Amino acid sequence: MASWTGITAVTAYSPVLLSQAGYSAIKQNGLAGGLNTIGIVGTIISAHIVDRLGRRKCLIWGAFGLFVVNLVAAALYEASRGNAALATSIAPAAVTMLFLFNLIYASTWGTVAFLIPTEIFPPEMRAQGNGFGVSGWALGVGWTVLINPIMFAHLESRTYFLFAGLNLLWMPIIFFFYPETKDRSLESIDAMFSSPTPFYRDMEKAYAAGADVLAMRGMQHAEMKSAMQADDE
Repeated sequence: MASWTGITAVTAYSPVLLSQAGYSAIKQNGLAGGLNTIGIVGTIISAHIVDRLGRRKCLIWGAFGLFVVNLVAAALYEASRGNAALATSIAPAAVTMLFLFNLIYASTWGTVAFLIPTEIFPPEMRAQGNGFGVSGWALGVGWTVLINPIMFAHLESRTYFLFAGLNLLWMPIIFFFYPETKDRSLESIDAMFSSPTPFYRDMEKAYAAGADVLAMRGMQHAEMKSAMQADDE
């Protein structure tokens, strides 16, 4: 899902897009470097919001932001296709959308998509879960990078309308099926997956019923320690 937000089209395909916007080779390289660098700023923002907003909100609002940016970028490119004389004046706005896209993606999907696989797997499988997440990301990136030239060859800038629609699709999927791990111990997250269905609402009910496993273990450990001290006395 993260790869199909449109991120590979912005990063790997950005030199072609900038060339179509009419920028010289030097400006293309400079802007392409800026597009990759702004992700650092987004990552810093993510570090400050991911534990305040939660994983689900970051993904949902991130998908909405990427939907808007893709839609505006597609509309701008479409306008320049209809009137070549507008291409020069529209180019800065289109490039701004590319920068906004990278900023929003790095602030939300770019970090949370890697964070969730490390949190939802049980402790004995956490390393494998992280490996599955990275492998899925790599396959998604490889697939979309290969498909992007084909899509742009046939759809041209209308490809951004496709990415905009996909981001809208991700929002209800996250809302109904993605768990929330914010402010929850890694041990207690297992309780969510005792739910009979994969829906978020039922996972929350299962978590509430299972309580915080780590807290319970902590209480048991404290009681055992007190009992041992009492026996020693």
